[in-house]
Amino acid sequence: MNNIMHILTELLQNRQVSQWLILLLVFIAMFVLVLAVMALFSDFFDPVRARLKNITVDDELLPLESDHLAEQLRKHQLLYIPVNKSLLQRTATRLHYAGYHVRDSLLHYYLLKMLLTILFPIVVLIVMSIIPGIRAEALVSGVLIALGVGYLAPSFILDKLIALRQKTLKRSFPDALDMIVICSEAGLSLDAALQKVAVELVISHPELAAELNLVIAETRAGLERHIALQRLVERTGVEDIRGLVSTLAQSMRFGTSIAEALRVFSEDLRDKRMQAAEETAAKIGLKLIFPLGVCLLPAFLMVVLVPVILIFKSM
Repeated sequence: MNNIMHILTELLQNRQVSQWLILLLVFIAMFVLVLAVMALFSDFFDPVRARLKNITVDDELLPLESDHLAEQLRKHQLLYIPVNKSLLQRTATRLHYAGYHVRDSLLHYYLLKMLLTILFPIVVLIVMSIIPGIRAEALVSGVLIALGVGYLAPSFILDKLIALRQKTLKRSFPDALDMIVICSEAGLSLDAALQKVAVELVISHPELAAELNLVIAETRAGLERHIALQRLVERTGVEDIRGLVSTLAQSMRFGTSIAEALRVFSEDLRDKRMQAAEETAAKIGLKLIFPLGVCLLPAFLMVVLVPVILIFKSM
């Protein structure tokens, strides 16, 4: 690897060779990008398929535009989707955690990752080649950094979206749990309580309301209740929701009162949240050491010592 980098550096030190090499790299990158776009929209360049699309048929037989695009993505998915099944499963789970429950979200994610991996180095290469007096080492380093950023940026953004959504669900879960307990104790069934809570939370907590509506839709479609609740856990990845689903599953399995089980779980969750708040409050003193020592202590010493120093100098 070091020998290859040394040879590339020697070649790029020659200005004429470096200019031709930059033009060649730009041409290759643009050629690969054009081929990818043409492969994606191959039907547009096929006159037979283009004529078939113009044939008038019933609206029910016409696929949606998004479905057509998804079909093209699935046709060429071997170009940009890895073959590692475990990696694909983890990525699909992360997309569910971030709120992307669409069937083709995995295809869109890896397509975006491939496009950014190609486009970022092209943009950096074009911009740095315009700058006069740019060194070969800086050019190679910039292209490699852009390649890494383009490859890692979608995963980093996805992690941030997951953390933000899970934080939102955690904050909205206590309100939903209290409402479920009230509805259950009022005599409503679990399905009716979930539907009532989903309706009430649409404005204040739309993310959790959407997940509860999805659970209700799955149960109405014929899916068993415990499976629908388990799918809720798989879509969110929030531990509080996992505990609620486990409590409900045990209550339905052993035939105990769901309202009483929810009441006990609500009290236990409230105790855990109080303990977490106390733990956070106990850490405040330790976290204040750094700002006090760096910001306030020098100013305090200056206020105390400067008058004494001035008095001694005047004597």
